[in-house]
Amino acid sequence: MKEQYLKNAETFVEEACENLNLFGLFDENDGWANCHAHDNADAEAVYLFWSNEKLAQKLQNAEWSNYKVTPIHLGVFLDSWLDGMQQQKVFAGVNWNEELYGLEIEAMVLKNSLLEKVQELGKDEGETAE
Repeated sequence: MKEQYLKNAETFVEEACENLNLFGLFDENDGWANCHAHDNADAEAVYLFWSNEKLAQKLQNAEWSNYKVTPIHLGVFLDSWLDGMQQQKVFAGVNWNEELYGLEIEAMVLKNSLLEKVQELGKDEGETAE
């Protein structure tokens, strides 16, 4: 299963960087969908994000039926979310499955992966433009 979780995280980074958006579940009263960490005792919580709308919709189950799939622009996520999450010891759960399992990633680790992918994609686009 761990291999599948790694693959899901890689897909998240690729798709979020290509589409410049990611998705969360948001409720006006309860905020962003989150849960307790499974693997990290240091984590205060795990906020859940998906790389596409359909994956997020799968988690609009009984617990989160009032939550709306909400896009987050990648630039806003990088600039405004991840540093605060790191300070608050909130991990990111990316492309988790319906059973609420997947990798719990430290915010700075995710930020670095996203920034590396953005740079890689930028280089690729520059090379093809020549």
